[in-house]
Amino acid sequence: MKRHTIQRSIVIFGLTAGILLGLTLWGKVSFRARMYSTIAGSPPINVKIDIDEYSPAEDIQKLSEALSKNDEDGFYKHLRSLGKGSIQFIGTLGLNIKLNVVQEQSTEKGIKIFGLTESRSVEPGSTRLKNIPWRFLVVVLTLDKNFNGEGFIYEDAVVDFLPQGLLELGSSFSAPKSLVSVRLIK
Repeated sequence: MKRHTIQRSIVIFGLTAGILLGLTLWGKVSFRARMYSTIAGSPPINVKIDIDEYSPAEDIQKLSEALSKNDEDGFYKHLRSLGKGSIQFIGTLGLNIKLNVVQEQSTEKGIKIFGLTESRSVEPGSTRLKNIPWRFLVVVLTLDKNFNGEGFIYEDAVVDFLPQGLLELGSSFSAPKSLVSVRLIK
């Protein structure tokens, strides 16, 4: 009985690893979700997240170096030159925001995907006085082995660009927007 359970666990692990590796190698993938606003009474907004490719560690390391030198111009010049995907707000909002950095990190139950661009508002009718340096709009998707899950959009997040080429979400200066019913569509 135990041998059968171990074999089944190995097969399930192999399939999960194969699926996760396949997602990494696919090229372009898309997810659908519904975003709930922080504005009371607002209906949910349909969201599409396209990932054209994942950011190599070298891109994040280059951003980390510029950040450590406090080179704001160099940092944003390099960030703006990257284009790894987009997030589209379907319906009345009609926003299409370029994601400059997209990173995938493995978790115990699936994967976590980080998408990052310059800080901005995604709320209808919201205005911003100015962009604040070193704050970012971050999309975080937490997905299971079937690529279903949930996520959040942080409009004013602090992000650590680690020298190892990893992103780490710090604090956020605004309430995150919830993404529910996240699912892979392509």
